[in-house]
Formats: sequence, C-alpha cells, structure tokens
Amino acid sequence: MLRPITHDPLLAFNLIGPAFLLLAVAVAGGLFSRRAHQLYQFVRLGQPVDRLDDLPKRMEQEATVVLGQRKLLQRLGPGLMHAFIFWGFIVLLTTIVEAFAEVFQPTFAIPLFGRSGWLGLVQDIFSVLVIIGIGMALYYRKVKRPERFKGSHLEEADFILAMIFGIMLTLLFLNATRIAAGINESPARWTPVSNAIAPLFRHMSHDVQGFFERLFLWSHILLVLGFLAYIPYSKHLHIFVSELNVFFANTKARGWLRPLHIDLDRLEGGDVRLGAGTVQDLTWKEILDLYACTECGRCQSVCPAWNTGKPLSPKLIVMNLRDHLFQVGPGLVQAKRAGEPGESTPLNPEVVEDEVVWDCVTCGACMEECPVDIEHVDHIVDMRRNLVMGESRFPPEAGTLLRNLESSSNPWGQPQSSRAEWAKDLGVPVLEDGQAPEYLYWVGCAGSFDDRAKRISQAVARVLQKAGIAFAILGPRELCNGDPARRIGNEYLYQELARQNIETLTKVGARTIVVNCPHCFNTIKNEYPDFGGRFEVIHHSQLFGRLLKEGRLRLTQEVQELVAYHDPCYLGRHNGIYDQPREVLERVPGLSTTEMHRHRQRSFCCGAGGSRMWLEERIGKRINTERTEEAISTGATVLGVACPYCLIMLDDGSKAKGEAIRVLDLAQILELSAGAEPGEGEGAAGQPPAYRA
Repeated sequence: MLRPITHDPLLAFNLIGPAFLLLAVAVAGGLFSRRAHQLYQFVRLGQPVDRLDDLPKRMEQEATVVLGQRKLLQRLGPGLMHAFIFWGFIVLLTTIVEAFAEVFQPTFAIPLFGRSGWLGLVQDIFSVLVIIGIGMALYYRKVKRPERFKGSHLEEADFILAMIFGIMLTLLFLNATRIAAGINESPARWTPVSNAIAPLFRHMSHDVQGFFERLFLWSHILLVLGFLAYIPYSKHLHIFVSELNVFFANTKARGWLRPLHIDLDRLEGGDVRLGAGTVQDLTWKEILDLYACTECGRCQSVCPAWNTGKPLSPKLIVMNLRDHLFQVGPGLVQAKRAGEPGESTPLNPEVVEDEVVWDCVTCGACMEECPVDIEHVDHIVDMRRNLVMGESRFPPEAGTLLRNLESSSNPWGQPQSSRAEWAKDLGVPVLEDGQAPEYLYWVGCAGSFDDRAKRISQAVARVLQKAGIAFAILGPRELCNGDPARRIGNEYLYQELARQNIETLTKVGARTIVVNCPHCFNTIKNEYPDFGGRFEVIHHSQLFGRLLKEGRLRLTQEVQELVAYHDPCYLGRHNGIYDQPREVLERVPGLSTTEMHRHRQRSFCCGAGGSRMWLEERIGKRINTERTEEAISTGATVLGVACPYCLIMLDDGSKAKGEAIRVLDLAQILELSAGAEPGEGEGAAGQPPAYRA
C-alpha cells in the first residue's frame, strides 16, 4: 500500500483489528487443529502398511497428479473446472498473506515482488478463473447433472462453492476500493478486472471508501478463516487430504495386492486379522482414502458392475465406510486409550452389503479414474478376505472354485496329469529335469483345460516354432498361479500355490517366462517377488512384437479382417501394456483395425476378473454382453483379445448375439498370417517332446 486509511471513524477499529484477528485465528485454528487431531487418531486405528518407499516416484505423483491435475484433466471440461479452482487457490495464497498482514501493517507488501504489476495481474486473472470454475461446477451439478453424482452430498458442495465465491468476490472488491482510493498495491492497469469494478467506489468520500475497504478486507479474512474451520468437519476433507493421499498411493503396478503375513501359530490362537472385518482392520492408508474422496463419481461412472445394473458403486463404498468411521471412530479412540478392544461393528453386511463386495471384477477402472488415487480394489479384496477366511461366507460357486484349487490345483478341477494334453500333437517339449531353455512358456489353467483357450496355447506354440524359438512348458508341474484364490479372498491358498510354483520355477532355472494370460503375467511378475520369486516375465504380445521387429517372425499371409482390439484389464490398466498388442496387429498384412468407444485406459472389462469368471451374474445385464455389443457396434468382423479369460467371456457374449463377431487372440491372428497351419508345428523347432538340458 502507498498510504493507510486512518480516518477517525476507522481509527478505533484499526487499533483493535490485530487483537480481533488474533482471536479469530485462534478460534478457527483451534477448531481446525482439534478436528485434525481427531482425524489423525482415526487413521492411527488402521493397520500398519509401508508407504514411505520409492520417494522419487511419490514426488513425481505430487507434481503430476496434484499440481498438474493430470488425472482430472483426462476429462477436459470438469478437469479445467477443478484446475481453475485449485490453481487459483495456490496463486491466491499470496492475497491471503497480504490480507492478514495488512491488519497489523497497512503498508505491508510481500518482500521482493509484493507491489509488482505482474503479481497483481496474476492475482486478478486467477480470481476470475476461480469464479469461472465455480460457474462451470454449478453448470455440471445443476444443469447437466450426470448420473455419477448420484449419492453425492451436492447441497454441501453448493455451500462450499458459495464460500469460495465469497472469498473471490471480496478479494476483487477489496482491490477495487483500493484502486478507487488510490492506495492500490499493484498498478491499476495491471489489474484490469479490479480496475473495471473500481468506478463503483470512485464517487464516494474517502471515509466511505475506507469503510468499504475495511469491510471487504475483514469479510475476506473471516470467510477464509470460516473455510479453514469448516472443511475438516465437512464431507470435503479432500481439499486438505488429497495431497497426502496421492503421496502415499501405491507406487507398484496397479495389479499388485498387499500380501497378508499369515502366522499359523497366531492364527490358531485367534490372534490374527484375516482381511477387513471391522473398520479397525483397514490399513491406515485405506482409512486415509476415506477422507480423500471428492464424491465426484468418476469411479462410479466407469465401474462395469454399476454400468450393468448391479448395486456396486466404488464411490458409495468409500462414502459408507467414511460415514461409519465418523460414527464409531470417537468410541474406538477412547477405548484404545483405555486399553480396551472397543465395540466392533461388522463391515459386512452392516456397512457394505455382501453382494456389493462380490460384484467387483477388480478391473481397476475406478482406481484409474480416481483423481486422488483412492485404492478401491484394496478395500474390496480386504473385505473378501475376511468373508472367505474369517467367516467362510461366500457365493456357492466360489466354494466350488476353492475346492478345485485345493484338490486339483486348477479352477477347472481337472487332473494335473492332463495339463499338457493340448500340446500332445505339436511336438512341444515338456520340461522333465535339468535347466529350462531360453523361454519357459507358462500356459496357465485356461490355456490348459478350456477347449477354446487351448487354441490360444496351440497358436502360441506354432508361432514360436515358426520363429525357431527354443521353449518348453512345465506340463503337470505347473500349478494355478493363485490369482483366482487371491482375488476371491483366500490369501492363504494363494500363498500356498505361489510358494510351490516359485519353488518349481527356481529349481528349473527359469530365465524368461512367456505367458499369454495377463492374470498369470500380473501375478508372477508383480506379486511373486513378495515371496522371493523374481523372474523375468513377458506377455506373448511383447515377445511377438520383439520377434517381428528382429525379423525372426515373418508374416506372409494376408488376413482380410477388421479387428476391434479389446484391452484386457490385467494387461492394460494393471500393467500399462497398450501399445505392443496394437503394434503387432498393425504388422499383419491385409488387417485393418478400429477402436471401441472405451479403449486403452478406459477399456471396459469382459467380466471375468476378480474371480468373477466362476461366479454367476444374477443382477442386471451381463458385463460380457455389454462389451460384446460395443465391439459389434464398430462394424468389426473380429474382436481381438490378448487374454484367454477375455476370449472365453467375449466368445460367450458373441454366441448370445448369434455369433455376430468372431473372437480371436493375437496368437491366433498371427498363426493365420505366419502360415503356421494346425499340424505344421509338430517338431518344427527340431526338439523332442521332452526337453532335457
């Protein structure tokens, strides 16, 4: 400021202003601190989990997801709306500092750049951008009213927007009165918006101008303090917590699940937590997730279950858990202080219905879309773990699945001795002893036992033989990777299968493991390392792409088809493999490709993930039917997949539609183009059926 307003009517107020501000700050800060401490105590109720590793990645997430608003800007309109408000508040922190300091020193200016024209311009521009963002928010909430807002606290959101609007309006009018009174900090020409408002006050006397200047200053300050005090008690905690939640988000592959360390001795004594049965069984990060929810509904809008008429909404799961935490949290904290267990309310079905937990396909679409990195799948799987291992409560089909895994080591319940029968006429070497060759082909249960998926395994073998690749399979020594058991909630069974497979793979000296099943790929690559199994794992689309680039695999036959490629969830969203399958298809002579409306990061699940492959869909539309219809709508003649689960589910969807579209795996398409006709592969690699080092 150039000079303070010290007219007599304001002199007394200017004198008591600092004391009043200190009192207001103490009240607002006290309310904020009290609630913040309580919320921290609620987080401390959760179970331990390490989220301080990989600091460079965490800082990168802060820069891109928080400051850069990367995930929000995936949807341009709503993303810009939120970005304007968020970036505006960061810039306008300077105005808050100025306003508070000017109560004590009317001539205060931020050191070095406080009275510069560029700062005034930036503050003016971002004040307007925040107001534009508020207008956009009201348009989306009141006019467009997308279904994703169903269940959100819209009335409270309106109140928050009104407070923000008040903060911006008082700031602009404060600057305008200062320009009119000639005490503006930045040159008037550098603050065009405030300067345009200033004529409203120029005709007033200095005393009146001084009154309005103080009125807008204190209104601005009190709105800021009210905002600070109110937010921790509201449903909009994300304003303060989302930055923390992004920082502590999982930095591993999205398909990785946190392992449970099961101590059998403690288990027999009942002194172990098997998943999440009560709110205290959630990890502290899962509790922090509950605070971070913005209620934007993006997760809900992309959820395959919700989109096909099922009761599961990832947003409502988080909101219900949060409401429950706020209800029982104070009592649990008090009991913890007293060294007592506290009253425990079962999460299922008291807070989240069982059906909701079982509807999830663990596709990760919710987590991909969430702007604050909430880990919805972790909450759901932890609740499944408790239902399966702690309460033995699960759908009847899940019982069949688990019994098959326990007795036969595969979900189909087929004898292990028949695991390699798909390859009996192909001359595929079965590893008996010694060391594995360059490539060990991990076939997977679907490719070993399902008649349709067997054709994928055969196509992979013929293509590899055509390229002259030395490879072998484990045959009966290969067990289910454990993914179906883990995703259904039986962590103990998963770990038993994982340890046996790791022991076998280590014993044979597996160097590079090739898989055509993304579930096997994700489990062996991302989850086996937690149990000591560290192997190089590549998906067959990656290997095919490498062989094509090196010229070892030549495609000579034209394939006159229009292919719509379907991104498998556990290959795409969970592991980031989008380009390689498409690059392989682009190399096939005569082949044309098209994209479905939902593709790459926003691909729609086939309905098989999360062990839903073995569970009935009793509510709403079948997920595989929804996806198949989307593929048919493109006019494609072939629905391309890179996963045996997807092939089975989408082939069922095609049959339900009168076989309107053929479903083929990448390997089957390459088999046609490479001229590797059925029967040709036998002995093509010059190897006997049983490979020995």
